[in-house]
Amino acid sequence: MLDVKPKPRTHAPPAKRWRNYYRVYHVLTLARLGTIFPGIHAGPDAFPSKEIAEQHAKELLAMLNPPGRWLMDHAGAFPEGDAAN
Repeated sequence: MLDVKPKPRTHAPPAKRWRNYYRVYHVLTLARLGTIFPGIHAGPDAFPSKEIAEQHAKELLAMLNPPGRWLMDHAGAFPEGDAAN
């Protein structure tokens, strides 16, 4: 008869939690994070999907950055456990 085998799994399961990373250009004092210095830092929250994480980052940066200046920029949303290098 025919030899039936299960389909091989070729990729990792999708990430369950996503975390935003931000590039900070100036020393900032933020209520939830305290004082942060220039460099790349992880955001305090984790989100269930990449789209939700990116939307939250867009809204945060719109509130935080004054017109014509950049205090912080979005470096990307990465699965929990990975990091923006």
